[in-house]
This record gives sequence, C-alpha cells and structure tokens, in this order.
Amino acid sequence: MKNEINSNSPKVSAEFVNILKQEVVKSLSICRQLNSDKEFSNIVAQLANDSHSASHYKAEYVLMADILQVYNDYLKVSSGNNANESGAKFILIYLYEMIQGKDLSTIYSLEKLNALTTSEQFDKNIQLIRNTSFIQAVKAMEGELMLSSVLAKMKSELLPGLVGVINRIASLMVKSDGSITKAEEEFLKQILEKLNHPKIIISHSDYKGIPENDTLEIVLDELNDLIGLDGIKGSVNNLTNFLKIQKIREEEGLKTTKNALHAVFMGPPGTGKTTVARLLGRIYKHLGYLKNGHVVETDRAGLVAGYVGQTAIKAEEIIKQAEGGVLFIDEAYSLSSGGLNDFGQEAIEILLKRMEDKRSDLVIVVAGYPDEMEIFIQSNPGLQSRFNRYFEFDHFEPEALLEIFKLYVTNADFVLSEDAEEKVMAIIERAHEKRHRGFGNARTMRNLFEKIIEKQANRIVIVTPITKEILMTITEEDVPEVLKAVDEIILFDQE
Repeated sequence: MKNEINSNSPKVSAEFVNILKQEVVKSLSICRQLNSDKEFSNIVAQLANDSHSASHYKAEYVLMADILQVYNDYLKVSSGNNANESGAKFILIYLYEMIQGKDLSTIYSLEKLNALTTSEQFDKNIQLIRNTSFIQAVKAMEGELMLSSVLAKMKSELLPGLVGVINRIASLMVKSDGSITKAEEEFLKQILEKLNHPKIIISHSDYKGIPENDTLEIVLDELNDLIGLDGIKGSVNNLTNFLKIQKIREEEGLKTTKNALHAVFMGPPGTGKTTVARLLGRIYKHLGYLKNGHVVETDRAGLVAGYVGQTAIKAEEIIKQAEGGVLFIDEAYSLSSGGLNDFGQEAIEILLKRMEDKRSDLVIVVAGYPDEMEIFIQSNPGLQSRFNRYFEFDHFEPEALLEIFKLYVTNADFVLSEDAEEKVMAIIERAHEKRHRGFGNARTMRNLFEKIIEKQANRIVIVTPITKEILMTITEEDVPEVLKAVDEIILFDQE
C-alpha cells in the first residue's frame, strides 16, 4: 500500500517541478534536432495514419503522443490515487504548454501551480489533451512508443537520450507522491522494455495481431469452421494435440521431444495459407510457445534490397518485428531464384541464423507453389534441417468454391437468387475444370463476386423506387455469361 498523503501537502513540489522542467527541456532539444532530419519525417510518415497531414509529423507531437500513451498506461495501475494522478496530470499539462512555448514554472508560483491541479478547468484541459490526436499511428503501432521506434530504425545516436528522458518522466508520474506500489514497479519495467526494445515497422509487410479475449477454443473453432481444407485442419489439430501433451510432460518433469514449429506451406494461391498461418500464431501463443502470437506477412520485397549491406538491415528489421510471433514469407522460393550473386541468398542466411538464435520465440512459415518450394528447401542444407513440418494445400473443389462465393455474398448483405446461384456454379465448374496451377481459388471467387455486384449496381441504378430487397438481391441477369467469365478467370490467373 502507498503511504497516506496529507491533503494539505502540495500535489507538486518545487523539486518535482524542477526535475520535470529539466527532462522536458532535454526532450524538446532532441525534438528540435529531429525536425531538421528528413529521414525522421519519412519514417514517421510510414507509421502515421494516412489521414494525417505532414504537419503532424513534428517530433514534438510524436513526443506528446508517447507521453500521453505512458499516462494512459499508468492510469490502469494507479488505483485511483488522486495525489499521484495529480502529479501525472501536471506532467501532461506542463509538457503540452512547453510545446506551445509557455513555461508554467516561470509564469506561476508553486502555490498557484498546486491550485491549478485542483481546479475544474485543470481536469477539462487534461480531457482535451487526451482527446487530441497528436499523431494517429497505424494499427500495428497501437499502444507502442513511436519516438523510440523511429529512432531505432534510424539507428540514431539520439535514441539513448530519448529513452532516458521518457523513462524518467514515467518515473516522475509514479513517484510524485513519494512512494511506489508493486503494480507501478511492473508498469515502469514495461515502459522501459518498450523503450529499449521498440517495435519496428517497415514497408512490404503486414502485421496481424491477436483478437481481444482470444482463447485456444475460439481459434480451433475458427479453424474447424473453415470451408474445405479437411487435410490441413486435421494436420493442425494433430499438431495442437501433440504440443499440448508436450507442455503437460514438461510440467510433470518428463522428457519432451524437441518442438520444431517452423513450417512449409505448399500450395496454389487462394487456398488459405495466410489464414492458417494466422491461426497457427494464435495457437502457439495460447499453448505457451510464443509470447504474442502475432503474424508479420512479407515476401521477397520486404526482405531483399538492391544494394550491398541493405538486405541485412531490411531482414533484421522485419525479423525483429516478428519476434514473439510468426514471420510468414509468401513466395519464399523467390529468395533463391536470383543466382549466387543475388541478395536473396544473404536474406536466407540471416533467416537461418535468427531461426537458431530466436528459436524459443520466433516461428517462420515459408509458402509458395509446391514444386518451387521443394527446390527452395533442397537448395540449402540449413533450410532442410530447420523445416520439418510440411502442410500441403490443394485447389478447392467446386462445391467448396461455391460456399466461399456465398460467404462473400452473405457477409456483404446480398442475397443470391436460385437462378443466379446455378449460373455461378456453372462458371465455377467450368473454370475448375480448365484450371492450371495459378488458379486463384478463393481470390477468384472474390473477384467474381466483385464483378457481379458491379453489374447489379448498373442494373438497379435506374430502378425507382429502389427497395431494400432490390438492393440486396443478385439475379441471374447480374452474373456474367458463363464462357466469357471463365475465359476472363483463366486469363487473369495466367497473368
């Protein structure tokens, strides 16, 4: 428990204000240096929501957003301690005013500053700051501290100074009443962990996190509800059961088999490889094999650069982003298709090293066409030794493709008439019969659906009055002529 605070004692002391001023001055000095660095602005632009203009990329606003994130995280552990929260609120107000060019410590006396913390307007100003989007981060950076991430990616010499400043400001929030709880100690450790090991987001990759309130049972239900993929679902369920038993044996002090979680997904496009990789990440997390279970999806462009020395930087960045989760590399065979002098070989060597160094908290899944993936794995003894789980994905059967198509229909609030469904099935059967290895499966169904609802819109736009039923119904007239649709599908897949 914290010590009782005398209600007549100052909420912010002279020493507190003086230390805070020093740290804020240091942080704003770092910001001024960053504002003249074009690389800083470019990297922040990659992490910011596109709806925000470049004026929001000033380092002061990124700093303010980070301190606000620290404040919001702190409120979760402060247990409603009014004395301590007043100090944390004062830090927000002080930094905000300093960014505007106003030093409250020189404008007001200590007595006046403490009076401000108890005023009604003070809390209104705090709410105003909390509601302000100083910079809106992309989803993958939600909850992170952006400034340290940017400086880490820049490999900036300013990073240690920035880490120290934000860490000390977080400590001021916690210790403003002169004591600290165990929960607050843990909070400070988490802040320091975020600062010292920031998440790094780079281009040519996609980040998929774990849903809130997720459980192993929810993941397995989602897996088993997938259309088709019976063999894959059986393999994943078998793997899950094996890993469960291995964990139980470990808890009982029994010997366990070395668990190699890296996997090769072999199959044509649109057969659920990415979806299953995301499910695997969540399964591994819930079974205790991965810390986070998120999935970072990338390809050759995300790992390989065109200049000497740059591939190592790109690969290391994206691997760091995937730590604690799954790195899913689509068309992985392209890493080895450029010959001996190609930088893809460098990326492979880095992957192999990190698969060994980070084997307790990183899973790599490589995916692509079966023939090319076999050649890829056999091209390097290191790949053969590290990948021993193979999942074979096959083209969906026509009935499964129709179910996938109807899922698109239902999810978009449309209804398929009986005649329209028969015509769609005719297209699917003929396209499936004429398919080649590039046939897009679920992707093809999505493209067909989009083409059909575009035709439907052209048909009903002149209808008056237009009812909800008309808006929702797809008729036979909206479905393209069978042979023409099949020819377009086959041509598209070949391209």
